[in-house]
Amino acid sequence: MYLRLVLLACLLAFIAVVFSAYARLSDAGIGCANWPACYEENALKLRQVRSADSVLRTHDSWQWKLQNQVGLLMGILSIAICAIAWRKRVEFRQSPLLPTLLVGLIVFLAVFGMTAFSYLPRSIIVPVHFAGGMALLILLTWIALRHMSPFSSVANNARSWRNALRLGLVLLLIQIMLGSWVSANFAALACTDFPLCNGALLPTMDFSYSLERFGLPLSAEQLTAIHWMHRVGALLVFCYLSWLSLRIMAVEEGMRTIAGIMLVLLVLQTALGIANVFLDLSLVSAVLHNAFAMLLLVILVLLNFRVQTTTVR
Repeated sequence: MYLRLVLLACLLAFIAVVFSAYARLSDAGIGCANWPACYEENALKLRQVRSADSVLRTHDSWQWKLQNQVGLLMGILSIAICAIAWRKRVEFRQSPLLPTLLVGLIVFLAVFGMTAFSYLPRSIIVPVHFAGGMALLILLTWIALRHMSPFSSVANNARSWRNALRLGLVLLLIQIMLGSWVSANFAALACTDFPLCNGALLPTMDFSYSLERFGLPLSAEQLTAIHWMHRVGALLVFCYLSWLSLRIMAVEEGMRTIAGIMLVLLVLQTALGIANVFLDLSLVSAVLHNAFAMLLLVILVLLNFRVQTTTVR
């Protein structure tokens, strides 16, 4: 029962992150008649910070309502998981710390979601929500893996990959957050070609970003800088994770299949990122880009779990 609840919560966390990307992109105007001009128009509108006499920003579309229902169900499941973990902590021989952190994270995201849209700009809301969604997915995946194999261990030679896999996970997390930064600032169309950016390897860019200018639209050079950093990060992650996947497949028979899946997901994720440029940020390719990023994250969490000792877990 406990494992089923955790796996269901994992699935809902994945759906919540991917569907929030769909709701966010749809709300930004993807699919409108004057695309991509409307993307810039919505960017200027949604970057406004609420002033004392402004109207509260609300999201009444069916996408956001469904997203709220998924979040509510996630909260109920998290409380149930935490309660069972505490009640059966002796039987499970596992600390209930992670399920407790899960509930705390759900509460934070709920409070943040109820208040942020009224007072904070999109450039803060989107990265925080994205980071929270990733943290939920990582926590739930780790809880599920720990419950499925609480006493398993791996060979010493497999543990030698621990630091390399941790670095891979950190690089992927940073790259995903750069992607959320691109989305938060409507910088996805700042570069209109590939592999160059607006016809240059190093286009005109402005890396300044003042906290005092929240609510003011960014310049084209600032948007280009945000997009360009995401591209550089993608190249770094692709090279490192490709090398890591191939090396594990070559020397670690026990993790060969998982590493192979990671390599396939990495190639598909990179292809979707390139497709976003050529397809002018098609809604389908943009949402799939988010989905494959989450799948890649889950695979890296799984690989990191496999090389941990039982005492660490």
